Amino acid sequence: MTSAALSLIFARHGRTAWNQAGLYQGRSDPPLAPDGRVDAEVLGGALRGAAISQIIASPLQRAAMSARVVADRLGVTPVLTDPRLMEIAYGGWEGLTQAEVKQRWPDQLRQWKQAPGTMRFPGGETLAEARARLLAFLGDLLPLARTTHRERVEGPVLVVAHGGLIRLAILEARRAPLADFRRIDVEPGSLHRFVLGHDVGGARLSLKLMEILTCA
Repeated sequence: MTSAALSLIFARHGRTAWNQAGLYQGRSDPPLAPDGRVDAEVLGGALRGAAISQIIASPLQRAAMSARVVADRLGVTPVLTDPRLMEIAYGGWEGLTQAEVKQRWPDQLRQWKQAPGTMRFPGGETLAEARARLLAFLGDLLPLARTTHRERVEGPVLVVAHGGLIRLAILEARRAPLADFRRIDVEPGSLHRFVLGHDVGGARLSLKLMEILTCA
């Protein structure tokens, strides 16, 4: 029996100065820190031999820069960008530490910690809205799937994105609720291997998490 499936590797971008300072980043656009470029180089090394066929990145420069470093290492061009891969919009929290958020929005921070699926960030979005754009992106990738028996016809698609979006992909793969969002940890420079296809009835996409690799 044959099935249509697409191998996906989600990579989190390298570190920025905001990561190192513990600031909410969201849609803000700091570049990679020097250590973040090293993270991207390590990612490229870890993906050698993976036969990456295509690279798609968030347009935010920490992800796009990471993707270009990996692309140069692997000799894969061009790097495409898709705005649906942008990080969750944290709105007014962006550029602040958690301690600063607690001073200004103590009730909302408590809500975020206890019931993240119910939270709308001030001037930002909800997890459900971020998940919807992720699923729309994945749905548009489905036509790239090839019907095969035991081996893939083409190599995996590499998606360079953000911690929040990768957490949402993991929740989708586990069929887990948004309430579990904060229970998942996604390290900078980590790799998550998925298989994307259709469910048994073909009514919706199916995402399976196959492997997690932290590139240290």
